[in-house]
Amino acid sequence: MLLRTLLRSSSATLMLPLLVCFIVFLLSDTLTRYVTEGYGPSAVGQASFVLAFAAAACAASAAWEGARLKRGGVLDQAPARGPLAIALPVLAPVWLMGLAGLATSLLIASIATGAPPAPSHLGMLGAQGLVLAACTLSGYLTGRLLPGIAAAPIALTVGFCLTAFPVSLPVAWPRHLVAGAFSECCSVGTVIDPKAVWAPTAFAVGVCAAALLLIRRPAFRSLVAAFLLVAVGTAAALPPALGLGFSPVTARDDGELVCDTRGRPHVCLWPEIGSDGQAVAQTRTFAARLEAAGLQIPATLTESRDLKPGEARFGFKSRPQSADIAMNLASAVLPGMPECARRTGTFRAYPARAPLMAWVTSVALQAPPGPGRLSPDDAALVQRVLQEPREKQLAWYEANRQALATCDQPPQLTVPGGAG
Repeated sequence: MLLRTLLRSSSATLMLPLLVCFIVFLLSDTLTRYVTEGYGPSAVGQASFVLAFAAAACAASAAWEGARLKRGGVLDQAPARGPLAIALPVLAPVWLMGLAGLATSLLIASIATGAPPAPSHLGMLGAQGLVLAACTLSGYLTGRLLPGIAAAPIALTVGFCLTAFPVSLPVAWPRHLVAGAFSECCSVGTVIDPKAVWAPTAFAVGVCAAALLLIRRPAFRSLVAAFLLVAVGTAAALPPALGLGFSPVTARDDGELVCDTRGRPHVCLWPEIGSDGQAVAQTRTFAARLEAAGLQIPATLTESRDLKPGEARFGFKSRPQSADIAMNLASAVLPGMPECARRTGTFRAYPARAPLMAWVTSVALQAPPGPGRLSPDDAALVQRVLQEPREKQLAWYEANRQALATCDQPPQLTVPGGAG
């Protein structure tokens, strides 16, 4: 069949503009809402939100093509070509239509991110391409079994449900079999876990192999072999899928951190955060204000998860605003939850953490807490503390900071020597 004839007669030719318009006009806000600015892996991850819709379109279009060939009796007329040689050219435009949908979403997400797709994460696109191939081949078999008027909507519904609904299940592994969690990749400190790419790849290859076998030789013996192929693919996919949590990401390599040691404190940020130097300069400005107020600042603030002595965690999921830097600096100078609190569930000083965070943030920003961030009581307490002399403010801070490092020490929710 000539290429122009194939494209003119394929249902994918009609489905493609519908899919692209659906993505551009109805999904673009979702694709761009949660991107991490300047971080290429985020563009690849957010683009995968379209996968379920593209899979449904591929399954429906392939089912229609299968039913059309069945209705025309093409395979019953002793053709010179085998069933695979007839089916694959018909299904190629369908699969390419799904890939075009993914490419459209990737373009939208990349523009919103302001960075090209990361080459290190293109394996995610390969896994999604295989999932689309599995849906295409399965849809074709549906069309060979059912009338076209029923096959297309059934394939559309089943294709969407099998790729979209696993995310809503209370267990994590089903979503990883169909690349359903890729949209959670990636904040600036994370990358895709290789296991999350391997799981849908193995599963989709098993389904594709089974479908190709049934297309080539639709017999009972082939059906048994097809079930075995799906079982083998599932068995290969389950170990990595079970080894993942609900999120398919892992920590980024600390070797990519960019450390600025030309001032105090040392600041180590991901290149997408600290490359322009603004975050580092603002961090040091805020740190100087806190030191002037009497607070001790760690020697190094870093986004590394593996902290060394003298280092404090200082991380962002995207490019920070001034308030984000101040709040993270406040978190860095305050102690974390003590182990005894995790073990016993007792943490008497916990009510002091929110007003203490707000006070440190206010000192760094040289501005009172913003509305809506605190309860009315905590906001009133912070306002009273900020009106006291610096010595009393520091005494209040130190008392509560020490209490936060223990489990049984009560908080001090009044200003020493103040009105309370």
